[in-house]
Amino acid sequence: MEKGDIGSTSALYVWNGFSVFWGSSFSTSPHKHDTLQLTFDIEKNFLVKDEKSEWTPYAAAIIRASHPHQLDSNGSMQLFFYLDKDSEIAKKLTAKYLNETDIGVINTSTIRTLSNEFFKTLLASKSCEELFIKCHAVLTELVNVEYPKKRDERIDEAIAFITKSVDKNLRIKAIANHVCLSESRLRHLFKEQVGQPIQNFILWMKVVDSLSMVLKGNKLSDAAYSNGFWDISHMNKSYKALIGVNPADIAKQEGNIKIVSCTSMKNFFTIRTGLMTKLEDENPYKWIEINSK
Repeated sequence: MEKGDIGSTSALYVWNGFSVFWGSSFSTSPHKHDTLQLTFDIEKNFLVKDEKSEWTPYAAAIIRASHPHQLDSNGSMQLFFYLDKDSEIAKKLTAKYLNETDIGVINTSTIRTLSNEFFKTLLASKSCEELFIKCHAVLTELVNVEYPKKRDERIDEAIAFITKSVDKNLRIKAIANHVCLSESRLRHLFKEQVGQPIQNFILWMKVVDSLSMVLKGNKLSDAAYSNGFWDISHMNKSYKALIGVNPADIAKQEGNIKIVSCTSMKNFFTIRTGLMTKLEDENPYKWIEINSK
């Protein structure tokens, strides 16, 4: 992450398959990430440009996964949603808003109100469930995605097997054998009922678990090898693709950031984050933690 790429006010939350960032007072260099990006302005408009266009103001925008772009906060504050590009909801958002373009306008009468309400929840909530419900309200305002009300017990068992396994280089065939399903049937049911391909789910878990080790002071190499990455370079590439930042950059926070497991949400995780309170204070950062119930 280059100088100027980090806002003076910021926070990052990470779940499996989804992350949320908020920040202000920044501009980015040209970059891309392997996730679908949604950006909502809290106050006015932000600016975006790519190779085909000049700086353009948006109140809310969606950017195709892996599309190079630049962003200027324009003195305002934004919310960023990053979604697994292969998830069901990301595919529906892409089909609806990015039919023939790489940067699309999100224009609904209620989206700013919803994004502002979500931002307030980021600051005040101590419940992973409440935070996720607010996030879901924003996304379902844009597209309708429904998952089965009751998941197949074998899919729940597959999730438990993945999250608890000591072997981080799990093969999907081994997971299928464990839950007594064929590999193709497991892939189909997992995507249908979780909304995310099983191989993507495993990669996001590697990122979440390795980040927990990094923030506890473990060496990057230990975090990489313990969580099934080939090496530090492979881990860095995965981090940049999914959450837009290298683990070493987060580790520079000197241990003030911690991973907290939202166990009642079954696979949703969040990061303890810092936010700026008053600029004139000697120590303007106040640390908040999102705890599990």
